[in-house]
Amino acid sequence: MHIQPSNATLGATVTNVDLAGIADADFEAIESAWHRFAVLVFPGQHLSDEDHLAFTRRFGRLERGLKRRRTEAGLGRLSNVDRNGHVVPGEQLQARFQRGNRDWHSDSSYKRVGAKASILAAHVVPDEGGETEWADMRAAYDALDAPTKSWIEGKTAVHSYRFSHAWHGGLELLSGQELDDLPPVGHPLVRIHPATGRSSLFVGRHASHVTGEDIESSRLRLRELTAWACRGRRVWRHRWQPGDIAIWDNRCVLHRGRPWPENQPRVMARSTVAGEDPDNEWAIAETAG
Repeated sequence: MHIQPSNATLGATVTNVDLAGIADADFEAIESAWHRFAVLVFPGQHLSDEDHLAFTRRFGRLERGLKRRRTEAGLGRLSNVDRNGHVVPGEQLQARFQRGNRDWHSDSSYKRVGAKASILAAHVVPDEGGETEWADMRAAYDALDAPTKSWIEGKTAVHSYRFSHAWHGGLELLSGQELDDLPPVGHPLVRIHPATGRSSLFVGRHASHVTGEDIESSRLRLRELTAWACRGRRVWRHRWQPGDIAIWDNRCVLHRGRPWPENQPRVMARSTVAGEDPDNEWAIAETAG
């Protein structure tokens, strides 16, 4: 196995390893590198859906998507292609919903227990665009000036699905009951990583406002914090090729997808590892393998 760090403060490319049925020693090396770099890209894996899910389970329980009452485990498809293989028009909900992924976010932070990890595999990629970018919230926290660190210390941000998904079709996907299953939740602006002990800034598009602060002014400040954090050497961009797979740590990383020509197909498969809370209502009751 070869691990090549990126030129950013996070991210590494891992080669000379087959993720289908990896040995325990190889997985331990991967997990250690993941804790260090927060994002790992494995080029040219071409995993089957079953192998993709098996690799995901090495990190913990699978997380349900947007519908809490579903119990089956499976991959989510991020695709602008319909069942007949045709690219859907940009005004259709399937295409509109994906535009939300172009804003910096941490997956599932609008849930009581946010996601631990996301694993994304490329099946079909456009000729241009469609990259994924990741931003290092550990390095962002370290770089904050003293007054900002003092302001955010001990504060909680309200993360809300209704807030972050209203503009691009997210509310149209769910029934009233399903939306009620996603009430606003609070998360600290500073998180301590359970494996590394490092502090990180926890912001992104799902963060609506700061508890106890004026809604509009704190909302503006959160946007400014996110924009400031996600720049320079704290950002790593990956240009996808079919067969690539990546894993990132939602506890200390923000990510976003980049635009691509709407007449070109892009088909990705994503699995999500549930946050490590024994009472996590979004975790699927499976034994981690």
